[in-house]
Amino acid sequence: MLSSRVRLISLAAQKFISEVAMDAVQHSKRRGANQGSRKGGKDRKLILTLEDLAPALHEFGITIKKPSYYT
Repeated sequence: MLSSRVRLISLAAQKFISEVAMDAVQHSKRRGANQGSRKGGKDRKLILTLEDLAPALHEFGITIKKPSYYT
């Protein structure tokens, strides 16, 4: 009984993180398309930044801010 609850919570957490990550990737791609990429094609690596993660989390009702010592 306990094992099935743990699996259910694990699956829900995995789905949540996956959706947030996919939204952040979409934000990153849109931001990269707006800036105009110098590198072309498939060899461009996507890097998850706070600038991409914040709007993705905001869609789920979670607000994050960059700490003041990073500005």
